[in-house]
Amino acid sequence: MLLFKVARPLPPANHQGLLSSRALRRKPIQPMKKHSLGTLMLFVSISLFAQEVPDSINMVTNGSFEEFEGRLKRLGSIKMATGWDSPTEVPADLFSGTISGSDASAPRNELGEQGALTGENYAGILHWSYMGRQPRSYIQTKFKKMLTKGQKYCVRYYTSLADMSKYASSEHGVYISRMMVRKNDESSLTYDVQVPTLRTKIYDDPYSWQGVCGVYEAKGDEQYLVIGNMAANEATNTEKIKRPKGLSGAQLMHAYYYIDDVAVFPIRLMSECTCKQLDEAESEFIYSRKGRLNPSLPPGEQVDQMVFYFKRFQRGIDQAMDATLTALVTLLKENEEIKVRLVGHTDVIEADRVRMRPDLTELARERAMSLKDALMEEGIAGDRITTAGVGAESPADPEESEVALSKNRRVEIELE
Repeated sequence: MLLFKVARPLPPANHQGLLSSRALRRKPIQPMKKHSLGTLMLFVSISLFAQEVPDSINMVTNGSFEEFEGRLKRLGSIKMATGWDSPTEVPADLFSGTISGSDASAPRNELGEQGALTGENYAGILHWSYMGRQPRSYIQTKFKKMLTKGQKYCVRYYTSLADMSKYASSEHGVYISRMMVRKNDESSLTYDVQVPTLRTKIYDDPYSWQGVCGVYEAKGDEQYLVIGNMAANEATNTEKIKRPKGLSGAQLMHAYYYIDDVAVFPIRLMSECTCKQLDEAESEFIYSRKGRLNPSLPPGEQVDQMVFYFKRFQRGIDQAMDATLTALVTLLKENEEIKVRLVGHTDVIEADRVRMRPDLTELARERAMSLKDALMEEGIAGDRITTAGVGAESPADPEESEVALSKNRRVEIELE
């Protein structure tokens, strides 16, 4: 299947309750000896302000970690990602949506829950730990070709704080060098980070992806990039983070971050390099309800509590909802007496856009129908499912923030 996605400018990803993942639901891809999801997707970018950079100008190979070889089973497997490695004896992590029930799965894994910004995979590094009790990890890659002397490059990646982290930290950045970095022990790197020039910002959002970026003027012949914290523990600003609602277990005494969409590309103007993501009208974010359903509830009540969320203008079931879909299918198969009514909703921006985009007129109903189709594909009889669309008339949250609007793009399940 070949999908075309137009990348659009986006607002700063600072929205609580949001996670980002791919726009259309696909059947799960089974792990093979070599995974190359890039061969399944063609991204056409109309702006470098979006998070995706055309591969033809990106100096980084496999910047979204979609290609990996072997069977991913555990943490510490960044070497499996094509073109990536760890420069110290502390291996960084690779997470993938192509596996489930593993410490290294996505969106739910050992460190928390987060959907990939692009595709299904992302990396993870331990950025800081309390009193330096745990060794830091880093990721390193070699550019496709040497950087050109005097050429300005935009250096950018996206990061998200893992849910289980008790701390958030500053000193996020990139070190670029001519020689490969190799340290045969677990001690932290202490190189002078070039990008960004100011690294005092504390990245404290466990719900969405935040950009780290800056402009680098090449000295000539640089070949390698390393991402991670290279400042001393006492020079790293930190703050404690409240545990996200619905998350069980004790938080860990560190700041751990997921990494996705690493890009280095040539620019002419400083203004061409930005960390912005989606514009509000084209939000790629999808609401995330932390926590799981209470299995002690009767099956009908569990079904009644399920909600499927959507990106703005999205019709199909997002991959971020796959776990919820699997749970719903299981409950319906085990309880054949349950019949459901799927009710689709939109947010007010989608409702307003109908004036300019008549194709959105039936968006709420189409969302409900897409969930019905997904259930029928899994073997649930169609006569057990009815659908309806009510537009933006019954918001789950009446506020106008991006978080509130993301809650309103949904399909609710009612018992018949």
